[in-house]
Amino acid sequence: MARPGIARKALAAALVAAGIFAVLAYLATPGVPRGVRNLSGGPAKLSAFADENGASVSIEAFRGKVLVLNLWAAWCVPCIQEMPSLDRLAARMPAESFAIVAVNQDKGSEATARHAFKRMNLQTLKLYLDPSRALSREIGTRGMPTTVIFGPLGEPLSYREGAAEWDSEDFVRYLESLSPRAPGPRRTAGASD
Repeated sequence: MARPGIARKALAAALVAAGIFAVLAYLATPGVPRGVRNLSGGPAKLSAFADENGASVSIEAFRGKVLVLNLWAAWCVPCIQEMPSLDRLAARMPAESFAIVAVNQDKGSEATARHAFKRMNLQTLKLYLDPSRALSREIGTRGMPTTVIFGPLGEPLSYREGAAEWDSEDFVRYLESLSPRAPGPRRTAGASD
């Protein structure tokens, strides 16, 4: 009969080994760029935000496309640093299959957002505004930038906190794998970490 202390140590060792295995399996997941976390669930219900002309826009407007929804602020240095890569990504991805949407989260300061956007000299991205920060609250952001990737049916597939090089080959391949129009097998949103 095993002594209680030995049994507890064996159980603890098994749990640690299982945890290490889970981390290694996650890190070795092919096709998922580092820092991207998988999500699962049905279509998201999020508040509408405004386009640069003040018209109301919802994520439903992007149904049928892979939506890269980036939440940023003019005061956020990493947000400003990653914005050019989002702009290049928007120029690179076919508009019939992908929507790259950067929604400013500056509290009540539309002029600040417009100035920052203009100063960055972005060529493809459009300015979207959410001065009430409703999207940040609903998504549960812990910091900025935060990006959520939605599938063509409006289902949240993955998210990333922090800046990224969105037009890197890893991210482009990953995003292409999410589109039903892309060649090859489509990744399904079932895994969660």
